[in-house]
Amino acid sequence: MMQLRQCLLVKPVPFRWLPILIRPVSRDRLLIGRILPNIKDTYRFKFWASMIFMSNTGTAQIGDQTYQNTGTAERLAGSLNQAESDFKAANPDGTTIRVEAGDMVGASPANSALLQDESIMHALKAMHIEYGTLGNHEFDEGLGEFNRIVTGGQPTKQYNDAEMAYPHEASDINIITANVILKGTKTDDNYGEIPYGFQPYIIKEIHTSDNKVVKIGFIGIETTDLQILTLYDNYKDYEILDEAETIAHYEKILRNQGVNAIVVLAHTGVEIKNGETKGTAVGIIQKLYQIDPDNSVDIYLAGHSHQYANATVGSVKLVQAIYTGKAYDDIIGYINPATNDFAPDSIVSHVFPVLSEKDNPAAVSDPTVVGIVEDATKRVAPVINQKIGEAATPETITGRLHNTPTRENQAGELVVDGQLAEARKLGVNTDFAMTNTGGVRADLVVEPDRTITWGAAQAVQPFGNILRVVEMTGQQVIDALNQQYDEDQKYYLQIAGLKYYYTDSDDPNQPYRVVAAYDENGQPLDMNKTYRVVINDFLAGGGDGFTAFKGTNQIAVIGADTEVFMSYIADQTNAGNLIKAPVTDRKNYLTPAEAKALLHPVVPDTPANSETSQTDTENNGNTNGSAADAKQSQEIAVDNSAAPQLKIVNGQDQTAPVAVAVKSTEQKASQTALPQTGNDEKSAWALLGTALIGLSGSSSATAAKIAWSIGYEFRVE
Repeated sequence: MMQLRQCLLVKPVPFRWLPILIRPVSRDRLLIGRILPNIKDTYRFKFWASMIFMSNTGTAQIGDQTYQNTGTAERLAGSLNQAESDFKAANPDGTTIRVEAGDMVGASPANSALLQDESIMHALKAMHIEYGTLGNHEFDEGLGEFNRIVTGGQPTKQYNDAEMAYPHEASDINIITANVILKGTKTDDNYGEIPYGFQPYIIKEIHTSDNKVVKIGFIGIETTDLQILTLYDNYKDYEILDEAETIAHYEKILRNQGVNAIVVLAHTGVEIKNGETKGTAVGIIQKLYQIDPDNSVDIYLAGHSHQYANATVGSVKLVQAIYTGKAYDDIIGYINPATNDFAPDSIVSHVFPVLSEKDNPAAVSDPTVVGIVEDATKRVAPVINQKIGEAATPETITGRLHNTPTRENQAGELVVDGQLAEARKLGVNTDFAMTNTGGVRADLVVEPDRTITWGAAQAVQPFGNILRVVEMTGQQVIDALNQQYDEDQKYYLQIAGLKYYYTDSDDPNQPYRVVAAYDENGQPLDMNKTYRVVINDFLAGGGDGFTAFKGTNQIAVIGADTEVFMSYIADQTNAGNLIKAPVTDRKNYLTPAEAKALLHPVVPDTPANSETSQTDTENNGNTNGSAADAKQSQEIAVDNSAAPQLKIVNGQDQTAPVAVAVKSTEQKASQTALPQTGNDEKSAWALLGTALIGLSGSSSATAAKIAWSIGYEFRVE
């Protein structure tokens, strides 16, 4: 669920090197300035990519470095502007192109959500984003509604007064998506009909000052995981084609048109852990090489997994910024107009943070974007500043960015506590509540006077998913809990009304399993008993791969999750129970020996029970939550047995080799001083990056974040 922006600068400089900068709206910068020998008559390009949040700053973890107070939309815009200004100062004939890679809308704070995310469209337009692709959040209210706000159409139904009065303006973003087609339209002669007139690719022609033409192709790709990431009604009319096969198909079409410099904007995840670059995007690139070892894809700008990555897979630069406008990607390279391809070994990439004005005063916050955020916040202020409750202390109640080793967080458990309480308040006898952590989008920000506002609560639960009470057997509940531990724990639940214990499993595809679960009265779950569980409609459709919830019998609907959460905060406050962060002790890891003791209490040794299980002895490794978390974060390696021997190289800040050979680029970063000019490698801070941006337009502590979108900015000289 990420969003990227890119910008491309093209400038002909005969007999000089011409770099490309890729700058993502995730705010990770790429290296700009290395002089390459024997590169003549080439044209310098720059790409930038990142993701957007209207406001709110936070911590950015890039490689092994941590940056504080990063993000906000105006800071991202200012960073892009600064990079472009510095680039053009050194290369007056340069051209800039900015792009994004999905999740520009959805899961957004009130000053975007209450305006149907049209305020974020205004911000993106002010940032001059040219090209974009679809993420999963573009489907949150249906692809038709996303197309409306991108094109500036009038609302098709009645919304709140603020949205109806808001200017509906076209964003001027050209959406490209190659693998989203209408069902039943793909034939042997037709690769499928793409909805709403979106195009599968775009060719950018840059006319240089010496009357040459440089061409760059952009292909847009959606994740094939879409069906588990949005509601059925939002994707039922579409087929999402295989990512690698689609890239191979359109990459060949581009080459047939003489375009050999090819950039993929893909809403697919990647990450670097323990020096290894892994994830869906790596597998897609590997499959692409299986299909066509001679493909001409040069750069793959990833999104969705909110993780830092900067590597080379085969000869493809793979870059991803983090999340919510806190970083951006910068990529530099050279294109030869004679071949319309990047010069060999000319592409250099980095990921850089979007720093605060204090840490990077040279990047002036963009005044137009500041105005957009302030205007949006002012329009929704009567709603978002309303006090709905009070906390026991003025501390923020933290969310999924502050998980415990067992994947619990305070805000998430407060949410499900509220869902369980609301169901019972309505007279529905309910045992448990569960929600997907992806639906809990933010910390619950508490004001210094302990006030909790409407806007703060809405930022935590922005989707408005409908909550239902369903019947599940004890076995189905256990099945749902166990499904947290497949797919490398990418998807997990927050739970209320029960506590459980889990331990190691012999199954490499599911390394942990639940061994005991108890209700709130301390009674073990009966596998054959029917329990009542609050879930949202996303989980009810098997969202995030939780198939255990599909087909369960619905007995009640209790309302939208946003309103239920707000109601719970108000009810607790009115009852004198000021809001506190829950104790995160509902999921508990046990070593195999501890699990055995729990299930089989120790009794005096006898010949019949004195033997020790060899398996238990060998598996008795982790003794606490932190150790368990280290095991939980293990990656499932990609099967490369049939793939060409690609070299995957991690960035220089990631030193460990990978089985598929991953190389990452060294992250040169400074918290307080970032060089912004010049043509040496240190200039990368100014010109290259993948960044997630947060648009912050109000000094008020209650200013809500606007939508997020990852983007890349490409520059070609």
